[in-house]
Amino acid sequence: MKKRVYISLITSLLVIFFSGKALAQYTEYGGGLGMLTYTGDLSPKLRLKGWTPGLNAFYRMNVNNVVSVRLGLTAGKIKGDDQRAVDILGTNRDYSFDITLIEGSSVFEYYFLDYKHPHTNVYFSPYFFAGFGIFRTFGYDEARADFSKLQPVIPFGVGIKQLVGKRYAVGLEFGLRKTFFDYLDSVSDGDITLKNYQYGNPESKDWYYFAGFSITYILYEIPCPFRYVPNRYEYN
Repeated sequence: MKKRVYISLITSLLVIFFSGKALAQYTEYGGGLGMLTYTGDLSPKLRLKGWTPGLNAFYRMNVNNVVSVRLGLTAGKIKGDDQRAVDILGTNRDYSFDITLIEGSSVFEYYFLDYKHPHTNVYFSPYFFAGFGIFRTFGYDEARADFSKLQPVIPFGVGIKQLVGKRYAVGLEFGLRKTFFDYLDSVSDGDITLKNYQYGNPESKDWYYFAGFSITYILYEIPCPFRYVPNRYEYN
């Protein structure tokens, strides 16, 4: 079942890439720095503390002035611990984790302002994005890592983008990642090697988050001139 999901995701990425490339008015390359954190059994709520450094790189295809398709890679560390546990199970568990995560994703972006229009006086726009991806985790204690480290994920979030001249843009973004498993922190149901009672909530899936700053280089496509000849076109 999982193999079918991964094959479907990869196929969709390729279809979006080639169809988007054919439609794009211009393309963009970029990257940035940011921070990652997570919510799960060790940290049920999003906190200001516990964020760790991360980075990303992406390729954006602009379908029109307000819709884009973005292929991206995100990488960084995620960690958590029970030092601020608010329940007796967490206090007794006294567990922590520190892993590395790499994500590949494809998302659609919708810009609320037509800031790319040649006659506009607005050079920025907030936007919303959503899509799908796959992530891989590294660095678990192998004694606790009895699960697949390659998992699907649904990324979505909001951002704001500002043009800087005609060739560059800067942006701020906050993204949420919904996973479909409960082992990002390698804690779920009971671990009988430690204590014979439940240590986590297997019904509550883990999430992770990325907030960052990016710089984009805009590559305009120059159309090839042609002259019309009856019944055919000839390119110069």
